[in-house]
Amino acid sequence: MGKEKSVVQRPTVFISQDYKYVCDTCEPLKDGIKRKTLEWVGIKRGLYPGTKFESLELDGLRLLAYWNAKKPQDWGLGFHRNEGLEIGFVESGNAEFSTDTKNKSYVSLSREDFTVTKPWQAHSIGNPFLGVNKMYFIIIDFGVRKPNQKWKWPSWILLSEDDKKEFADYMSKSDIAVFKSTSELRSAFVSIGKILSSRKLDISKIALLINVIIFQMLDVFRCDKHNYSETSPSENVVKCFLEQLPNYLSEPWTIKTMAEDCGLKPTRFSYYCKMLTNLSPIEYLNEVRLKRAKELIEDSDCKKSLLDIALDCGFSTSQYFSTIFHKKYGNPPSYYIKD
Repeated sequence: MGKEKSVVQRPTVFISQDYKYVCDTCEPLKDGIKRKTLEWVGIKRGLYPGTKFESLELDGLRLLAYWNAKKPQDWGLGFHRNEGLEIGFVESGNAEFSTDTKNKSYVSLSREDFTVTKPWQAHSIGNPFLGVNKMYFIIIDFGVRKPNQKWKWPSWILLSEDDKKEFADYMSKSDIAVFKSTSELRSAFVSIGKILSSRKLDISKIALLINVIIFQMLDVFRCDKHNYSETSPSENVVKCFLEQLPNYLSEPWTIKTMAEDCGLKPTRFSYYCKMLTNLSPIEYLNEVRLKRAKELIEDSDCKKSLLDIALDCGFSTSQYFSTIFHKKYGNPPSYYIKD
């Protein structure tokens, strides 16, 4: 038997229709549950913590749970993504929340808020650690991994076809993740909490309550007066890709592979990249690579050689790296090495 080829994880992994996102920062939560630093109650499918949901009903539901942290925690959930739409609600206390992977700015959530994050939207809870709060989570997989894919709606969600389209369009075009909650939405989450706490699952009532939450979400979305009519889902795909690119600089990117990762033709990908950055894809890639390389060179704690830094940042040879580095910064890489 031949050696199995390793799979390289690219920024968005959008190219794989069957790829399933998992909460890649669940381990701190699992460890907290194991150490009993908080209470975790819920049902789940896949790798999330909780009681395995064996029923074939409520297809697409990946997680329905809450945590109850009655004391400050020594962990937080760093930036991560999920394989479905994640809806969060803080019943009591406050939770620090962010989708700002660049500046790491956080907002303090209360029961007056709810959060909605898409599979392509990285988010974090806890700055850096989780505080005292009770927070609910619903994750539903609609079969999308990028903004320009068609949503596959579970049959138990009772929106009309027009409402489904309106909901999906808003999610595909808007970057907003924190919204003002309504009394009906808050009440539905609290009722879900009571069902989960009872350990006697009433699937019909759960389905009804999740529908109430989704109806309320759509009403809240309709209050957003921003005009998204000119925003393309494909533009958001490229935006997500470019935001995550600094974490995957060692990949041998070409215009073709970058476009493929976004599910777009090279010309279309290049169009949106130029619109968002005023640079061609290769120009932007080199800008990000050079910026990262300079940061590593100037980091006195970084013990890597210039060759290793060049390779880690995606440059194929040290000579090419030195040439374009000198062209951009006016000095060779060695000039920035700190003693």
